[in-house]
Amino acid sequence: MSDMSAWPAVGALLLALGTAALLPRIGSPHSTAVPRYSSLDGLRGYLDFAVFLSHSSVWYGYLRSGMWSVPPSNFYTHLGQSSVAMFFMMTGFLFWSKLLDGRVQPIEWSRLYLSRVFRLVPLYLVTVMCLLLVSLYSAGFRLNEPISSLALHISKWLAFTIPGTAPINGFTETMPLAGVTWSLPYEWLFYVFLPLGSFCLRAGPPVPWLLFSVTAVVAFVMIMPDVQRPMLVAFGGGIAAAWIVRVAAIRSRLAHWAWGTVAVACFATTMWSCPTAYTVSAMVLLAGGFTIIACGNSLFGVLEWSPSVVLGEMGYSLYLLHSVVLFVAYRLLLGERASMLSSAEHWSVVFCLVPVLIVLCHVTFRLIEKPAMAAAPRCHAWLAARLT
Repeated sequence: MSDMSAWPAVGALLLALGTAALLPRIGSPHSTAVPRYSSLDGLRGYLDFAVFLSHSSVWYGYLRSGMWSVPPSNFYTHLGQSSVAMFFMMTGFLFWSKLLDGRVQPIEWSRLYLSRVFRLVPLYLVTVMCLLLVSLYSAGFRLNEPISSLALHISKWLAFTIPGTAPINGFTETMPLAGVTWSLPYEWLFYVFLPLGSFCLRAGPPVPWLLFSVTAVVAFVMIMPDVQRPMLVAFGGGIAAAWIVRVAAIRSRLAHWAWGTVAVACFATTMWSCPTAYTVSAMVLLAGGFTIIACGNSLFGVLEWSPSVVLGEMGYSLYLLHSVVLFVAYRLLLGERASMLSSAEHWSVVFCLVPVLIVLCHVTFRLIEKPAMAAAPRCHAWLAARLT
């Protein structure tokens, strides 16, 4: 088996879906309410799992070269890059849709931002804790840098790496362990831009929130080490989709099953013809496929399968924790033996990790993500009652 063959990815995905199909029996029952963008909920899980597969491939090369870089395969490169680009499109679509709705029903900005904090922060803190524990374990629980430096480096991670990343206690493998966090500053940059975007739509955001937005956007651009334009373009793809979806004739046409073939063709063309997702042609193709799904196309029902929905609901856990699982397996458990594994043995380890990862993420969703999301409205009501 070639180390860049697509078949291991297919097998791992089927194993993930099979595992996810069993989870509702051991978790709380799912809501019977139909979400507004059910196809996007299903898509999210596939994108997050695709990043796991991409990083599994990256690990094969990293263990042998010591260099953390994109795999020498368009397929595995796009499983990572195109998935992240579509995450940004999804964020742009969902929140620009809120702004468009806000022209009719004013947005409660305090509620919106509080919900983002409760959605992203709790599980992210768990990831930072894992990073801290692994860095201390690697050093034999000895301090390899002054307390002041350690505190500064930890603070960068606690700030969602917006000011950049830094090794904690001299631990240099932060990218293999928690490298996915690089995308989160872009998410927060888009969130703080929202009141300014609302002003551009003439939705009349309150002046204090508008001033906050302008100040925060400027601060982010100055603080973030390197703002990549392609990432901002990806948000633009989602914004364009938010406008298109509101045209009923287009939405109903693109939701037809036949357009699912077009969406798949867009993704396949991107994967096989573009060496990277961060080009104009790749972004246009990805945005085209994304828009079709945003219009309610479930890709022949695949995105609305129960296992797809289960993967989608635990998507944030999959995105943040898969790197931790891979690091523990290859660095802490296998150690030096990992670099001597054949391609078939490497992917056999990945197959063994898939059920572990899915069950772990199911647990973290139930115990951390879901309670935090449920607490956000209560916290907002409590604060509103005391500020009025």
